[in-house]
Amino acid sequence: MVEAGELIKYSTAVRRHFADTLSSLPQETVEKNMEASFHSMKNIMLHMIDNEDYIVNYVITGKADTYVRKKSEDYAELSTVLKHMEDVEAKTASFLSAADDAELRKTVSLRTRNGDVFSLSVEECLLQTFTEQLYHMGELIALLWQLNIEPPRMQWFYNNPRSPA
Repeated sequence: MVEAGELIKYSTAVRRHFADTLSSLPQETVEKNMEASFHSMKNIMLHMIDNEDYIVNYVITGKADTYVRKKSEDYAELSTVLKHMEDVEAKTASFLSAADDAELRKTVSLRTRNGDVFSLSVEECLLQTFTEQLYHMGELIALLWQLNIEPPRMQWFYNNPRSPA
């Protein structure tokens, strides 16, 4: 059975491939309003990172009330988003390396932007951030295809966290 931590490691690897692809494009392409969920590919990437940050570093740790959502205009270019990604990934990796079964079973409260509150296990929170990544990776795939750009390899067998790098 695949564990939530492995799924997070997988989505992190794939998100990095998308980050590399976006980094290879002109800034105006990455920042162009494409009428997507968060308008531009840069902002979609930022949302993916912030979702993980919110869930792993605030909801799971019981500090959700102190979370301040990042504003896309605070990130002048993709490089600042990617620096933020590195910081969040380091915190997530640290959490995952220390989390045991008891931690994963612990129940926390997750509040959505519209105020709905859900009682979830830590493992379910990890699954939520994983699925959020997948939704937006699919969105990025569609946007890249619209530009005639092949998206990065995202299949499990190319990004299996159990395989040596």
